[in-house]
Amino acid sequence: MKKILFFFFAVCLFSKIGVTPVFAYKIEKLDDPEIKGDFVFGPGKTELFMNPGETYTKELMITNRLGRTMEFNVVIEDFKGSKNPEEAVNLLGDERGPFSLRDFIRPEISKFTLKHNERIILPTVVAIPVGSEPGGLYASVLVVTNPPEDELTEADNGKGKTKLISRLGTLFFIRVKGEAKEEGMLQNFRVKDDKVFFEKAPVPMELLFENSGSVHLMPYGSVEIKNILGQKIDEINIDPWFIMPGSLRSRTIEWSGKKMLFGRYTADLVVNRGYKDILDKKTISFWIIPWKIVSAIFVFLFLLIWFFRWVGRQFHFEVKRKKK
Repeated sequence: MKKILFFFFAVCLFSKIGVTPVFAYKIEKLDDPEIKGDFVFGPGKTELFMNPGETYTKELMITNRLGRTMEFNVVIEDFKGSKNPEEAVNLLGDERGPFSLRDFIRPEISKFTLKHNERIILPTVVAIPVGSEPGGLYASVLVVTNPPEDELTEADNGKGKTKLISRLGTLFFIRVKGEAKEEGMLQNFRVKDDKVFFEKAPVPMELLFENSGSVHLMPYGSVEIKNILGQKIDEINIDPWFIMPGSLRSRTIEWSGKKMLFGRYTADLVVNRGYKDILDKKTISFWIIPWKIVSAIFVFLFLLIWFFRWVGRQFHFEVKRKKK
């Protein structure tokens, strides 16, 4: 009877406090033994929509292709956008970001060792606290090589050399569900470097988008290319790309053309802002003049005309000579 009562008590106790599942990491041996002198970390980006109080586990994979055993460290850093359109994100090191996620993301282990051709599957938990405000939270999980201290010789140390440390990161984009400020727009669309005339394709075009909201945006769109008669001759699809809150980001696309090109062309851009199906539109124009081919044609025509005129003069002289 005592054993039965104890068992019943234990069941009740654990049912009240709950049991947290354990996500054990795994190390696997791969089939490809080729040495490539690097390591691979993926996926490169994780985007999640989560409720306050919700927990999610993401499996990250790190593969050692360095050709030797290596120790790795796992580091969490916040990141933010930039007013420099060329910078997608800025990693902040020990600094806390304006939309900090670093306290709410936890890999199962922060240090591990892999032999060459081994891969670790590393569970990483994202836990959003109860009561979190709607909006975006952002952090990066970085994997950093930790070469042994004896990698350098005393001579190398005397020359001031240091260990070569490499690191790769994956970005976590978390959207806490609820009303948040979604705001952004296309700022500019132009031919790169404001160039007007081209000898041939490709034609590089650059668009600039600003995100003035509190969550990241994923705009996308397309560009229609039309000839001088207004006929559509090609279309370029623009896949979604991310823009951080409070930042500018540029993107370059190229039109390669599909046949012989000559004359004035227009490019009609349509960008979906990534929320509420709001569209931004802008049109630019440029010329493609293959001057080498055009010059060769003019030279050929000039020589052809000169030849016929020369033949005509010779014929005229011959007729006059015969009359005499």
